[in-house]
Amino acid sequence: MVGDKRIGWFGLATIWFGGVISVPALLVGATLIAGLGFGQVLLWGGVGFLIVGSSMALLGARAAERGADTQALAAAAFGPAGARVVLGLVVGLPLMGWFGVQTAIAAGSLVRIVELSFGLKWSLPLVALLLGATMTLTAVAGFGALKWLNYLAVPAKIALVAYGVVMALRAQGLGPALAWRPDPAQALDPLTAIGMAVGFVAVAAVIAPDYARQARSARDAVWGCLLGLVPAATLLAACGALLAIAQHTHDIVEIYARLGLPLLALSVLIVATWTTNVMNVYSAGLALAGLFGWGAERRWLATALAGLAGSALAAAGILQQLTGFLSLLTLTVMPIAGVMIAHWWLTPQLRTPAPWRWQGLLAWALGVALVLWLQHPLRNVLGPVIAFAAYGALARLPGQVKPGPRPRPG
Repeated sequence: MVGDKRIGWFGLATIWFGGVISVPALLVGATLIAGLGFGQVLLWGGVGFLIVGSSMALLGARAAERGADTQALAAAAFGPAGARVVLGLVVGLPLMGWFGVQTAIAAGSLVRIVELSFGLKWSLPLVALLLGATMTLTAVAGFGALKWLNYLAVPAKIALVAYGVVMALRAQGLGPALAWRPDPAQALDPLTAIGMAVGFVAVAAVIAPDYARQARSARDAVWGCLLGLVPAATLLAACGALLAIAQHTHDIVEIYARLGLPLLALSVLIVATWTTNVMNVYSAGLALAGLFGWGAERRWLATALAGLAGSALAAAGILQQLTGFLSLLTLTVMPIAGVMIAHWWLTPQLRTPAPWRWQGLLAWALGVALVLWLQHPLRNVLGPVIAFAAYGALARLPGQVKPGPRPRPG
């Protein structure tokens, strides 16, 4: 990569910061506050974000040293064919799920706008299907028509969050938030809360190399990943929790519907969701295209399939199953990061991989299987640890290690 095109830690942090500022980031706090106190949301949510941020930093450092993206780093640990399958299924499918989550949020906003403005009650599943299909067409057709919306997207998101927080503080100040205590029947233990926070940003741990490879140095990659994700995600979680307490609901659409100027707020919510969601389905399409071995000329078909699947999930009520979806994300995605971190930080230089590196695939499967078997909430953060340890052991079996030390990156 040409040196003058590399970015420092601040530039990388800015990229992640822009990605974190989204409606799902508010959902973290709005969901956690149902079972935690306000201070606990910040504490345990922050711990979860730090776990993911640390994984991002470790992989990002190697990506910056080698100028390698996620596919290249994963191919070394899983084999080229194995990496395509694992990333296609375990990263592509969650992105389709996030497309469904955000489509459901946008559809809920549109249904509320129509109800408040015209007194009409539209079918939420039908609106979700139609809106998801429209967003998918946008991704399939390209981003030229959305250029103006991209310019407005991040400012609109920031304005949306700031508006909600200001209105909440005007109405009641910080007192109710600081005094908030959840219903004991819905209380969350810290380990469950950490696992849920990890699930909200789990995919970032795996795709971090795609961005960190542009960093000037490993140190820039580490600080860019940590400072771009952890503070922003924690702050957005605090905002979501504050809004949920103020409006007595963790439904993000209902929160904004109850604020002053609800039509404007809900309209901005749709706009703010649109561009982020287009990126979700576009990235999911790329992952599926890699899984199926389709070239660039058929990526549009993979994108269309991903969008239709995500729209169906939105219509089926994925937003109401958010906790289960996030648990699935945590259990399947984070072990990928564990295997990749073990390969690039723990093991000596291995022999050139075959199309399938069984050690990586088995370590990932063990990480997923064991945490599915465990019933304790700690399972939500054990996946990458188990996969990390399993790969470290399997990769050191006789005949796997290449003679001589691992070459220095460069």
